[in-house]
Amino acid sequence: MAAITTILNTFLLSSVLADFRDVVTMPWVAFILLAVFFLGVIYQLFSENMNFTGVMAVLSIIAFYSGHLLISDYSGLSLALFIIGTIFIVVEFFVIGAILGIIGGIMLLVSIFLVSNNVALFSLFMLAIVILAIIEWVILVKFKKSKIPFLNKFILTDATDAESGYTSFDDRSYLIGEQADAETALRPAGIIRHGDERIDAVAEGAFIESGRTVKIIHVEGTRVVVRPVED
Repeated sequence: MAAITTILNTFLLSSVLADFRDVVTMPWVAFILLAVFFLGVIYQLFSENMNFTGVMAVLSIIAFYSGHLLISDYSGLSLALFIIGTIFIVVEFFVIGAILGIIGGIMLLVSIFLVSNNVALFSLFMLAIVILAIIEWVILVKFKKSKIPFLNKFILTDATDAESGYTSFDDRSYLIGEQADAETALRPAGIIRHGDERIDAVAEGAFIESGRTVKIIHVEGTRVVVRPVED
């Protein structure tokens, strides 16, 4: 009785695997699985935590390879290329340059082509997926202003411009319109005093004598231009 049960279980298991293999290796099903994987991975990159999209991406690639490895003569090589290629792409996020990412992408493509029985058809599939992936990336970055969360740990994203409240240490634009005293003669360069601050300045004309009251008319970086105040 136990032997009969074992035989029946083995038959049912092989039958289920065969049905699973037949469904997964259908061209349109294979395309959907690959599209869900690549598009899901991109969406997951822009998410703080693992979400439904990421889970679906993992399950879809497992289903794709599980079915195709059952009918492929290159199952071991294909699986190895997929794993190594994925590792290369992940490492690419942490190193300078694009070599590892390119090599990893090529490995993934070769891996997919090895388990397929129609390279031309799968080439069209991958072309369509690349186009969809580019559209998804543009939507996430350009329109939704999304960022890849884990890269924020390695990339400085804080703005240091005036709109964010930062000003350069030598920004003296606030002096424009202020009056000061020429501490030295300006021929045309010299020193003026604004309150307790001594400032290097340049006369608008050729010469301003020492002690003359001047008006600051232009500031560009550290360059301060003054003209004498008419009595």
